[in-house]
Amino acid sequence: MTLQQLIFLGLAAVIVLAALFVVSTRNLFRAALMLVVSFFGIAGLYVLLDAGFFAVAQVLVYIGAISILIIFGVMLTRGMQGMEPRNTQAVGGAVVAAIIFGVLVLLLGPFHVTINNREFGNIAWNFAKDATGNAPAVADTYIASLGVALVDVNQFALPFELASVMILLVMIGAIWVARERKVAEVQADRRDILAEEREEEASIEAAKAGASSTGVPAVPAAPGLPETAIAHGAGGHGEH
Repeated sequence: MTLQQLIFLGLAAVIVLAALFVVSTRNLFRAALMLVVSFFGIAGLYVLLDAGFFAVAQVLVYIGAISILIIFGVMLTRGMQGMEPRNTQAVGGAVVAAIIFGVLVLLLGPFHVTINNREFGNIAWNFAKDATGNAPAVADTYIASLGVALVDVNQFALPFELASVMILLVMIGAIWVARERKVAEVQADRRDILAEEREEEASIEAAKAGASSTGVPAVPAAPGLPETAIAHGAGGHGEH
């Protein structure tokens, strides 16, 4: 076994274990950190494939931008500092990850399954083969072609810009949720609560006045008081 194969197996083990930890842990902050580890492993695989541009893009975009954005979103969410963050979707995430893993094995794995005289497995390799049965060679200008495609209006310029706008909106939303409220905002909320309480008290007093004018004692419907308790209270007044 060559050194490159050992490095590949080590990176694969790190990626798989980190991904399993992401979908199995209930601590959101630790899940985000292990996601960074998984992205680092994927960058290492790009290095083994001699795709330096994609390795650098993996580190700069997924680790330096998206992962840090997720960590900031978790840390800035209101209430996360005073309680232990829990991931309530861990079980669903694990199931989805298992399904995606099975699909990837079918697409990229070396396994072949024959069903009704049709061969399944290693689909990506079968599609990538050329007329000679080998994978086509990658052009030396693939990086330049990718850069042109990202800024070309007729190709991927619009999705590229929309993705950047979505990331910006997520960051703005996290800051808005976690921001410290101003004194004027707190006072306005308190005034609204007091106004609602006064309106509720006024409605109760009006109900009492209407009941006394008709000569029939009545118990006003207080918030959260069951109807049976109200009827029992009215019956007690009548007996007295």
